[in-house]
Amino acid sequence: MKQFLAIFFLSLYLFGSTDAYQLLKLPKFIEHYREHRQTNPELSIADFLLIHYNGTLVIDADFQEDMQLPFKTTQVEFSNTVNLIVPAVAVVKLITVQPLNNNFITCNDAAPSLYKCKAIFQPPRC
Repeated sequence: MKQFLAIFFLSLYLFGSTDAYQLLKLPKFIEHYREHRQTNPELSIADFLLIHYNGTLVIDADFQEDMQLPFKTTQVEFSNTVNLIVPAVAVVKLITVQPLNNNFITCNDAAPSLYKCKAIFQPPRC
């Protein structure tokens, strides 16, 4: 029963929300191909596809039948799906900026000696 429901809902989604419903027109495609084969027995399936799906619209005697073939027309409508998952609200904590204590060293005596290690860094002696 679960498998049947899963297949049913998947089919409902595919045929309702995508262009898979065009596959239901395959019998018209086969019938139209057979009609063309009766008038021209040397017509291959590739030639038939080229005639009907080459990108240019050809208006001829069987134009209405051509437009009933699969993937010749499409149903244009906006998607009516609803997002059921509500996104979580993001909480942002604002951090207040604290002023820095700017202590400037104005005297050389208060500064640490940068030259205490100068005895280590000497050029090599010969």
